[in-house]
Amino acid sequence: MNFRTLNENELADFAANVTALLGGTQLTAIDENVRSALSLTIGTLPATLGSQAAQAAIAEGERKAAVSARNATRKRVRDLMSQVRDALKAGLAPKLQYDLCGFDFPAARSTYEAQDPSELSAFGYSNGVNRIRFSGNNKPGRVVYEIWRRHGDTVDWGMHALTRKQSFTDTGITPGQYYEYKVRAVAAKSVSNFSNSAVVYGVS
Repeated sequence: MNFRTLNENELADFAANVTALLGGTQLTAIDENVRSALSLTIGTLPATLGSQAAQAAIAEGERKAAVSARNATRKRVRDLMSQVRDALKAGLAPKLQYDLCGFDFPAARSTYEAQDPSELSAFGYSNGVNRIRFSGNNKPGRVVYEIWRRHGDTVDWGMHALTRKQSFTDTGITPGQYYEYKVRAVAAKSVSNFSNSAVVYGVS
């Protein structure tokens, strides 16, 4: 047995057994005077180690319980502070009341206004593809573009696709037939006017 790898309780039991043997006559290979000196020196150390291990276990349990209680209280306090902050928001409190508490005043929400796309053009290709391009005239990432299309000049328009790019490839086109496109930009709280429209007949 490698006694150096034993935990405190196991080591205490191990040492107590060795001490008892040193006090008897079983370990005759060790000089009697040496046995007596070792037994006297070891004395009550095994019992002390066992007692200290038990106390340490209790202290560790209490420490873990104290840490858990502290964390639970901290979470509760933070939750309540969140409720206070939310109540300030709900009451549309002025910045001064946030400052008095120490809360950060909420930044104003973005009200980006979608700008009208322009310069729309459409081109037909013999492989059954129409490509459109336009100038978005909006800040990147602020809008999505609706691609509207009608198949024939006497039918209603319909929203055909969405894109964040300033171009679109329309596939499955019947060459030689009438297709008309227009685009508008949609932001979080606003919608632009439509761009100019562009007609393409495809390539037959």
